[in-house]
Amino acid sequence: MQYLDPGDAAFCGLKSGCETVRRWGFSYFAESRFVSVPLFGLIGYAAVVAASLWDPRGLLPRTLTIAGGVGGAALLAVQAFYVHAFCWLCTVVDVSAVVAALAASVDLRARADAVDPLRPWGWTALTVLAVAAPMAWVAVKPSPPVPATIAALYVPGKINAVEFADFECPFCRAFHPVLQGVLRGYPPDQVHFVRRHVPLESHEQALPAARADICAEEQGKGETLADRLVQVELSPSADRRAALEVGVDAARFDRCLASKSPDARVAADTKLLKDAGMQGLPTTYIGGKQLLGAVSEAAVRDAVERAQRGEGSGGIPGGLYAGCVLAAACVVVWLARLSRGRIQDG
Repeated sequence: MQYLDPGDAAFCGLKSGCETVRRWGFSYFAESRFVSVPLFGLIGYAAVVAASLWDPRGLLPRTLTIAGGVGGAALLAVQAFYVHAFCWLCTVVDVSAVVAALAASVDLRARADAVDPLRPWGWTALTVLAVAAPMAWVAVKPSPPVPATIAALYVPGKINAVEFADFECPFCRAFHPVLQGVLRGYPPDQVHFVRRHVPLESHEQALPAARADICAEEQGKGETLADRLVQVELSPSADRRAALEVGVDAARFDRCLASKSPDARVAADTKLLKDAGMQGLPTTYIGGKQLLGAVSEAAVRDAVERAQRGEGSGGIPGGLYAGCVLAAACVVVWLARLSRGRIQDG
């Protein structure tokens, strides 16, 4: 989904190569964001599953699996020697393809009399479960407890929101209007919003923009400037021009930029998130819930409503969810084997 919509629940990691790989010149075909390498990978995996169900012991599924493994190895090599960055999501998929190809290679001579323990619908159901379970987990998993260092920024009785962001991060820029749109739907005296700056080293213009926003914040113009910075092409001159447009005092703003105060603030904000366990940007704490990435408006609204009611993060514990998924898989296997046994007995 990240390749279809850069703002869809994605984030910029501290040392993440996912965005670097996505921006690689050959990640898309025909200059279309809808025709991408991951799309072909998804089609390839679907073809392997379909071929395996159609002819489990045939040559076609094994050939497709081995071809997929060769493609996975090639993509790993491209990341290592051409892009010089690794996307952990791509790496998991590519390594899985290589492992599957190796397994298919060592079992080229399947026994002709081998009996499939499950019926085709059983394998189909397990495949659907394997795809759906991780996707559903994203929606139902509980957030980790809000670290004490973050909770210390909260004001009792308010809807508290603390956002860690980088003005050059594409996901932070996409998420800004979503978050602010929801928060500004509540009376200002009910909301306590705190912005913290974590400019990534990979984003050259992020630090100058963060310094400008910090200096504007000293004059009560921080959020007004932030609204501008997420829309413009960043540069020190553009940052200053935007600051003047929102009404900062130029002399005071320039003195702030020339001082070490903004750098000290950035260092403190970065340390705060790293100590809390930084995974990526944007990271937003709303009440008792942590939101990672450019999540949907519905997710933000749910977190805000929970915070307004004083509720925690909610969600299903990981152990319970894993147990439910395992139980569902066992039921599918049991029914498929039972159905297979009845057919053989008949």
